[in-house]
Parts: sequence; structure tokens; C-alpha cells
Amino acid sequence: MKTYLKFFSNILGIYGLILSLNFQIHAQENALLLAGEQLNYRIHLGFIEAATATVTSSNTMTHINNHACRKVEILGQTVAWLKFFSPVEDYWSAYLDVNTLMPIKTEMRKREGRYKKQEQVYFSQDSGQAKIHSPQNTPIDKLISISPKTLDLIGGYFYLRNKELSNMNIGEKLSSKVLVDGTIYEIWFIVKGFETVNSDIGPLKCIRTSLVLPKNNLFKDEDAIRLWISRDKYQIPLKMEVNLKIGFLSIDLIDYKIQGKKIY
Repeated sequence: MKTYLKFFSNILGIYGLILSLNFQIHAQENALLLAGEQLNYRIHLGFIEAATATVTSSNTMTHINNHACRKVEILGQTVAWLKFFSPVEDYWSAYLDVNTLMPIKTEMRKREGRYKKQEQVYFSQDSGQAKIHSPQNTPIDKLISISPKTLDLIGGYFYLRNKELSNMNIGEKLSSKVLVDGTIYEIWFIVKGFETVNSDIGPLKCIRTSLVLPKNNLFKDEDAIRLWISRDKYQIPLKMEVNLKIGFLSIDLIDYKIQGKKIY
């Protein structure tokens, strides 16, 4: 079980990467960065319900370094009975510029059994730098160079939601660069088809995609991650399936609300 939980923790990070797909486009004037959104997910390892994940956006805006921002948070944690064996609780947040959707400030907190880590990142897109602060790093503070439009785990997802995915062709590919835990990763998004998915919240028309991440020891093959995105004005991740080398993982949307009103 501890081996599964170690992999689960990595998957939570990967799920964040999936939410951060960036198509290297400019933000539209009416960016879909809604106040008071809440998405709830259930995560299974094989037939075992192992964890939950919640994505929320703030009702109010905050100003950071002359940027009007909205805060978006992701919390992933093991279900109650698994916490007795080896608890996992991972948290990410991002203050996103409401006009450009670029990250201004991000935070990560990990608690995986006895392992703990905290990290804050301040992005300066104009100067091409990111300042990383983490008490667990050596040195605690460091400055790294970033390319234009480099994103965090959360920000790029809102580019995805402002792109007309239904107009993309099957086989079309897009790439993204995302800063995670002090390292910049490139991921690829590939459109595979369009279909209706029978989910816990009912049948929904979706865009079926595959994701290609850097080589690692988690996945069976290149096409190991499959993601279904709702084919409507919200364009939210509805379902994800992952073929791991040690088993099968699935993430399913179970509830979606805006300002407390159930959408589906």
C-alpha cells in the first residue's frame, strides 16, 4: 500500500500538470476565470477508492505587485481510512492575473507520510525570472530563468478553457512549459477524438485526448494518460485514466458548482 501511495502522490502532481496545459496563445479579453467555482473529483487505484481532489476559485480578487488576481486552489488527499497507514495531503494555489491569466504568486505544500515540503514562487514574466523560496531547499531562496509564458500547475488550465477545443483536428498536437518544484517540464496535448462519456454526473459530450509527459518510471507507455474534457462552454476535465507500471488509476468528476449552484 505504501508503494501505491508514493505513486499516488506523484499522480497528484501529474494531475496538476494536466490542469496547466498552455497552448502558447494570448489570453482573450473575456477570460474564463470564474469566481466561486468548485470541482470535486474521486480518485481510484484499481478498484480501491483512494483519494479525493478539489479545485476552487476565490469569490474576491486580490492585488499583488499591481496585478489584479484571482486565487485558485487544488487540494488532494487520501480518504480517511488510508490516512491511518500513510497520509497524503498535497496543496497547490496560484494567484492568476485576471487579464493575462499568467501566474503572479504560487504556493505548494506537501505532506506525504513523514515527508513535508513547502514552496512559494514569485513569477516575473517581464524580466524572465522566477524566485523560488522553500525552507527544505538548499539554498532556501533561488532565482531561475524562465522563458516567456512559463506557467505553474494551475494557470495554463485557464488558457485551455479559453481555446476552442472543438475546432481542433484529430491528431493535432500542442505543447506547454510548466514550472513545478523548481524544474521546468514540457508536456504535449494530443486530440484523439470526440465522444459521449457516461459519467457519475450523467452523459456528457467530450473531447478525448492523450497527454505525453517527460520520460519517467511511472507509466507503461507513451499513451498511458487519457483525458476527457467536456465539450461545452466550461471545458472542464471530466475524466482521466492512467496506466501505471504497478496498476491502473482513474480520476472522475463527481460535482461541479459555480457560486454554490450545481452545473452538473
